[in-house]
Amino acid sequence: MKKTNTYRYNDEDDRLLIEDILDFIKTFLICSLIVIFINTFLFSPKQVSGRSMHPTLQNHQKGVTNVLNANINGIQRYDIVVAKIIENNETSEVIKRVIGMPNDTISCKDEVIYINGEPLDEPYLNTSYKDDWVSKNYYFTKNFSEVKLGEDEYFLMGDNRPLSQDSRDFGPVKREQILAKDFLVLWPLSEISYLS
Repeated sequence: MKKTNTYRYNDEDDRLLIEDILDFIKTFLICSLIVIFINTFLFSPKQVSGRSMHPTLQNHQKGVTNVLNANINGIQRYDIVVAKIIENNETSEVIKRVIGMPNDTISCKDEVIYINGEPLDEPYLNTSYKDDWVSKNYYFTKNFSEVKLGEDEYFLMGDNRPLSQDSRDFGPVKREQILAKDFLVLWPLSEISYLS
């Protein structure tokens, strides 16, 4: 006659199962806290949406932005930043370039941005792209009247001026709205680059 093993369920099995569940919950919570800490204080993953920073950043590129650098080194003119915008009771995040700094007066006339009455040098703009757009559409950056920024206000613009909704539309942003700066493109792999 064949001998069969019979397993007897006991209280120790209950304790082991409960310990396994608690270990899983503890590990999950620790990992979640680490991810939240990294996203809040170090680096934040982002995807480029739209063409407002073209050709500097391309639609659908993926990468990370530097939260820590924004908090330690502050925000400088020309920085690429991620900012939180609230329009019509809806919150969104945008990737733009800092053009105007606190207390600046900014305006545009005849394709030239003026900061405090002085023309702004913009070496980051793609000259051939800009010239091509102007030849077809007769403008790249439309004129706008002087905007006086407050002590805690920044003026953001996209590098692709004709297709960018930016501070010309939603107004200046405050420092607390700027979440991170710089952009490390990680995807597609062929376009890996660090933009600041």
